[in-house]
Amino acid sequence: MSRQLPSIELLQAFLTVAKTGNFGQAGEQLHLSQSAVSRQIAQLEARVENRLFERHTRKIVLTAEGRSLVPVAEQVIGLLSDASHMLATVGRSVSLRAHPTMAARWLIPRLTGFYRVHPQVTVSVDTVYHRFPDFAFESIDAMIAYGTATWPDFEALELWEEELIPVCSPDLLAGTTPEEVLKTARLVDSSMDRLDWRRWQEYYPDSTGTDNAHLTFDTLESAIVAVKCGQGIALVDAVLARDELRTRQLTRVHAGSIITGGRYTLVYPKRVKHSSGFCEFLEWLEQEMAAPGSMS
Repeated sequence: MSRQLPSIELLQAFLTVAKTGNFGQAGEQLHLSQSAVSRQIAQLEARVENRLFERHTRKIVLTAEGRSLVPVAEQVIGLLSDASHMLATVGRSVSLRAHPTMAARWLIPRLTGFYRVHPQVTVSVDTVYHRFPDFAFESIDAMIAYGTATWPDFEALELWEEELIPVCSPDLLAGTTPEEVLKTARLVDSSMDRLDWRRWQEYYPDSTGTDNAHLTFDTLESAIVAVKCGQGIALVDAVLARDELRTRQLTRVHAGSIITGGRYTLVYPKRVKHSSGFCEFLEWLEQEMAAPGSMS
């Protein structure tokens, strides 16, 4: 094997091709042409003096040598990413990804308490929630994921399990009853598939009318705003809507609820658990979740 070590660019190209199985798709992710990616792989193969991929008409498959290189390349890039991030931020920042509704309603308001204890640590939040981070390539420390998935390859801290309750504006109840409103009002959906109200009607089949109109949004935040404006009834996460419930901007219209099985979970790679900045954030978040009444 040549004594000259492969560059980080060649290893990154290798991992991207290994993940996509396609030079074209790898090029799109790396913002390079297909031929440029192909040349990088050829350079790496020459550098390590082994074929790393079998080229087929429609697919590129890792050789045995390529498979053995994958974990090594991931570790090298991960270590370099950590070092670069540490030097750029002096190790006192945390970068998170979260759903925009969860970030705005739960995470960001709580950061005031975090900064009070750790004023030297900065927390940044992006809301590209539809894409799980590639922790090896992106400067993201953790994601607050939503769903039913388990995370065997990562560390995970479960925050809470979703419980949906039906709410409306107090103005919508003026002169009528919750039972009547459920029979006649618009059912506000927070996802385009209307799954939550279908579940509700399975659990409580006689509670809604036979022909309620629907008003559909793609985020819980939009649904809550619509309901606060008196446009109907929504099924909302009891934790994320608790401020409006406390201040009586929203009123619960039925004692029933749905435990969906969806969970909000902090997911992060094991290597960042003890990094400066993130370890303080993780300890603080664990204390927040353990505090009495934290989810009430």
